[in-house]
Amino acid sequence: MAIISRRILKPILGKSKTALERSTKYKDIMVSNGVKARLGMFVGGELNGAIQLTAAYTDMTSATKSFASLSKNKEIMELMSKRDDDPSGLLIGPEVYRSVYGQPSPEHNILLIREYEVDRKFLPQSIEILAEADALAKDEDTNILALYPVIADKMDTLYVVYYYSSFESMGDIIDRIGMSKEFQNLVNKANESGKLKASNVVKII
Repeated sequence: MAIISRRILKPILGKSKTALERSTKYKDIMVSNGVKARLGMFVGGELNGAIQLTAAYTDMTSATKSFASLSKNKEIMELMSKRDDDPSGLLIGPEVYRSVYGQPSPEHNILLIREYEVDRKFLPQSIEILAEADALAKDEDTNILALYPVIADKMDTLYVVYYYSSFESMGDIIDRIGMSKEFQNLVNKANESGKLKASNVVKII
């Protein structure tokens, strides 16, 4: 199991550059303190233009220890003070998720994030479907990660992350695998236990 924390920053109009600079510095501080952090920009979907900062941990103990330590970090505290004095965007999070299928894939830089409304009782069926979908793409340059909330606003949301190396690779794999009869049968099967609510694309920067 992996624990993933996520922050989303929706920049204020005219403050996108400042928001990105501060987010980049926050990520760099996390990395310098041993955290596996990644920064991305939403380039498709409702969140287009927003910034995503994620961090991966082996367990909740590691995640909470990191949070406590960074909360006392002088550089982080300075960033938070600047945010109070001169906000650059609307911050959501940090939210915390646990992996229920797959592992984070740091070598892929394009993420297609699909949000499904799935009641906890249907989670086992959803995981089975993900395993079948993963098998269809086992020889492809892609990876699947599924996350379920631990601390979040929408506690009945299953986040399925499809990883790709490039936009071109994403398009090719969606055409050949995602649109295939076998994959679409799995999509129809998934609709019996959940409902697709949103889909966004993130480019790691």
